[in-house]
Amino acid sequence: MYNNRLVMHFLALFIFTLIINFLCMGFWTNVAEARPEFAAELDKDCNFCHIDPAGGGPRNRIGEIFEENYFEFPEDFDMDAVTEEAKEVVKQLTTSLDLQTAFIKDMHADGDEGAVAGCNSCHSSVDRFLLMQAEVTFNAQASEKVRLTLSNNVGTTLNAFATVDAIPKHLYVKAGQFRLPFGIKQKDHNILVREGYELGSNKRDVGVELGGSLGKVFYNAAFFNAGNATAKGALGTVGGQLGPIRAGVSCIFEQPGEEWKRLIGAFITASYGGLSLEGEFNFENNEDVASFAIDDVNSKGYYFGAKYRILPQLTVAGRYGLFDPDRTILGDAGRRFTFIAQYNFMENGAISLFYWANLPNADREPDEKITNKGMLRQLQGSDQIILMSRFWF
Repeated sequence: MYNNRLVMHFLALFIFTLIINFLCMGFWTNVAEARPEFAAELDKDCNFCHIDPAGGGPRNRIGEIFEENYFEFPEDFDMDAVTEEAKEVVKQLTTSLDLQTAFIKDMHADGDEGAVAGCNSCHSSVDRFLLMQAEVTFNAQASEKVRLTLSNNVGTTLNAFATVDAIPKHLYVKAGQFRLPFGIKQKDHNILVREGYELGSNKRDVGVELGGSLGKVFYNAAFFNAGNATAKGALGTVGGQLGPIRAGVSCIFEQPGEEWKRLIGAFITASYGGLSLEGEFNFENNEDVASFAIDDVNSKGYYFGAKYRILPQLTVAGRYGLFDPDRTILGDAGRRFTFIAQYNFMENGAISLFYWANLPNADREPDEKITNKGMLRQLQGSDQIILMSRFWF
């Protein structure tokens, strides 16, 4: 029964994705990596607002105006004039700073242990402030089609790559160190299944990425080191958009050791007005790379959520996620509800309140047999409150 449910979930997502791709053929759309809610609302390519054609990261002048006006364009906004002005600047250097701090309050403190709270804290007795991010990004427009990007977060290099806009909208080429373009592009690095598969927003690798769009179909491919210089991996994504709905499938093949691993994810997003919905289902196989039998699936995870902009400055969101690292072990799955409220109190500042409700697993093993502290907390159901402030320039 368990396997049948897993098969039905994946087949439903996969078939729905194929239907959308079929219906979308022959039309124009956004590039794959744009944020779903804004991409659907503006009906523009992601490099319309972002410097990087793959989406994300620092915005160009149009994107800055859009963000400064709380993700709307002002009534007197002359899009054509700003676009032409931006095209006249062939060589330029832009910089940005993203600073985030957080106060973490663990709801199940253990006074005897004396540990401090952290992102994966367990039995902490001392709540604390954390510097979550202090990322400085430099973008140099070397020529009309070539950009250089470098970003550093508290002494650690995150991005260091060159992007060639080979065929505008249809093909870009990126080489260097970058975030792997798997599934839905996420800024939140605390999504349970993403962290379980080591695909959080802070994860980077070295390699080459290609991507673009054709009609309503978007695509990308990447070849990378898979974690170390002796390993290897490849990634591919294909999807489509029909109005406000975007869906696709991503697949990673990598060989970090002697065995190949395969991670497949089906994802879907939808946006209407201030409401956006998204979901992603992933499963991994460590056996024969040619086998797709459901009995060979070793782990699975998924998440789905909703976000609503009550006001231009105020957004509320909720998400449910599950990650089962080993389907042969009963009781090792973690489940989490995440509730978020964000208020942009100034053009370049926001404050967010997170509540993590880690649901207890009734089938969990005894404490002494669980070595992963983060997993121990998730299985027990220990909750956390996180108050985060963010400033960007």
